Amino acid sequence: MKIGNQGSGVVVAVGSGVKSLRVGDEVYGLHLKHPFVPMTTPGYCCEYALTLESLLLPKPPGLSFEDASALPGPVITGYQSLKKALELAGTDSLEGKTIFIPGALSACGHIGVQLAKNVYGASSVIATVSTPKMALVEQHLPGLVDRLIDYKTENVVAAVGEGSVDVLYNTQWELVRNLKLVKPASGVVVSVASIPPPKMVSEMMGGTMPRILLWIIGICQWWYSWKLRGTNIKLDFVSGNSGARKDFERVGELIAAGKVKAVTTVVDSNNLADVRHHIGILDSGKGSLGALVIRIA
Repeated sequence: MKIGNQGSGVVVAVGSGVKSLRVGDEVYGLHLKHPFVPMTTPGYCCEYALTLESLLLPKPPGLSFEDASALPGPVITGYQSLKKALELAGTDSLEGKTIFIPGALSACGHIGVQLAKNVYGASSVIATVSTPKMALVEQHLPGLVDRLIDYKTENVVAAVGEGSVDVLYNTQWELVRNLKLVKPASGVVVSVASIPPPKMVSEMMGGTMPRILLWIIGICQWWYSWKLRGTNIKLDFVSGNSGARKDFERVGELIAAGKVKAVTTVVDSNNLADVRHHIGILDSGKGSLGALVIRIA
């Protein structure tokens, strides 16, 4: 992937088939949809970006370009994930439910927390962060996390309690461990940070994956099934798809209504040392705060 699969800016030109956008419009979007086939684009991290009308939304007047750049990917992923979780649970809200979301200040985690509380009415949100971020959660997500766990100093399973969670929105690569937290008789799990099933991978990649890799991925699904043996836990996997236009427009409505707000780390493109430093943090998988936004300076 090229840097910047989501971003925001001002329209400077439109193709002949574009109907809803005009030069001068302020927009934001996610240049990523299923299947992940190559689309002509230099990525959003450039002076001029090329994308599709269907993958853009009008930027609300009160939303900064920086925050707009950070929101479409995590929000479409979170919205589609929690919608799937409710479908699996056979309900239309999280009222009376406890949801566990690891990585409260990660790009997907902080959006999941807000959606769970502000949109779906979760009764209790349990989340994790590392020690340095414990004091930052209330600053960025005021009143939204009911129980916060320092995964660096506490045993997460012991702290939360085995079999105590109704819904797991798995945003970190710790799915097998986190399965222990879910109620065995009625819990549901939706994961965006694990190995998806072969059918999903094939659809995401437009049928270009080698058969041997799909076979290996299939073995991983057997492993997940084995870990869930003896339970009635429902598990599914989601990869955010902005190509589902109805969902994407709903995401735009939630953002415009202020139901979700961005937590960002903003760096300027002309400070390459700073850009490299923060991309390195992302690559390590630990220590990032919200979404990394590269501002074209």
